Amino acid sequence: MDTENWIAVAAGAVAVVAAVISFVQARHAKAQSQAAVEQVRVARQQLEQAERVHREQNEPYVIVDIQPDAPGSSLLVVAIENIGPTMARDVKVTTDPPLASASGDNLTERLQRGLARTIPMLPPGRRLKYAFDVSSRRFESDLPTAYTFTVEARGPFGDVEPMEYLVDISSWRETLRGERPNAKMEKKLSDMANSLSALTKAYQGANGSAIRAERQASVDRLRRELGGDDSAS
Repeated sequence: MDTENWIAVAAGAVAVVAAVISFVQARHAKAQSQAAVEQVRVARQQLEQAERVHREQNEPYVIVDIQPDAPGSSLLVVAIENIGPTMARDVKVTTDPPLASASGDNLTERLQRGLARTIPMLPPGRRLKYAFDVSSRRFESDLPTAYTFTVEARGPFGDVEPMEYLVDISSWRETLRGERPNAKMEKKLSDMANSLSALTKAYQGANGSAIRAERQASVDRLRRELGGDDSAS
């Protein structure tokens, strides 16, 4: 093979090597580009998740429940409370089916009128209560015991996602509803009164003669004083 042929072969080999290198570099650049795009996508997702977590942690959280007005109380109330960290505004509560009380049409009307109003603001920890029913009357009636409450409100980032609460009070028929806050104190006072009564009876039984004699002496002394007043006049 002459020199020109060798040069041609060498040039062809160089061209092939250059093409291979270019191909490898192109694939590597494409892989780097795809990796960069994936990194941007992951970073964007992480940012969106962080923003969503921050928003959820700083939004108001308004809950609705039906519960006794106080431990041991037979009065049931509808309670609306903001347990979130920020102010809730324009709070609207709807219910399905409409609320009805077994304790009279007047209470039903007041309850429905009160919940129909938009609550302008509900600060963190604020709790509103609306008289709902008397438990004994409720469970003796044919009225519903389950209600679905829907809460809409605005927070510092705009409208809060509507929340739904299914409240069913039928299970309360078989549960203890707690005791009155002063029940323990009342029991202790009653026990003390019984103890004092027992001590009084025991004392009277052991010292009956002395007590009767003392009473008789007091009566005689009073008679003498009254008699002396009459003679003096």
